[in-house]
Amino acid sequence: MSLDLRHDPKSAQSKIDADLQFVTFRLDAQEYALNIAHVVQVVRMVSLTKPPKAPAYVEGVINLRGAVIPVIDFRRRCGLPAKAHDLNTQLLIVRAQSHTLALMVDVVSEVLAISAAHIESPERVGVAMEYLQAVAKLGDRLILIVDPSSLLGEGALSVAPDTMR
Repeated sequence: MSLDLRHDPKSAQSKIDADLQFVTFRLDAQEYALNIAHVVQVVRMVSLTKPPKAPAYVEGVINLRGAVIPVIDFRRRCGLPAKAHDLNTQLLIVRAQSHTLALMVDVVSEVLAISAAHIESPERVGVAMEYLQAVAKLGDRLILIVDPSSLLGEGALSVAPDTMR
């Protein structure tokens, strides 16, 4: 299931009534979300192996139940300063296209249902938003909805082939 933000007048009412589910997380004070269909699970940090010549945002790779998964530091990927991680750091295990990756985030917050009527596409916001699929408005809260496929830079893809098929 992917987030479909195209306007279809025939099904507009069903889209307005439909709630989409997202896993929300934070980087500093900013809230982000991923469509729950892309989230496999949330795990705590485990031992990382740093491959040589990996892009700076690839923190390393982990072995999760026999699968080698690249760990993307979402802070670095977004151009934010790096933050020290420890065994309490959370990893969002995410499926994007046919790949599995782990996103290192500050904290996973909640599973949230958001009506499609409260979601704006980047085109409607009027600015190109790298790594983002949409923006959700919930009262005073603005939640940036991440496009997991956009996180897969060529460097990340070449670190570890997907073995969780």
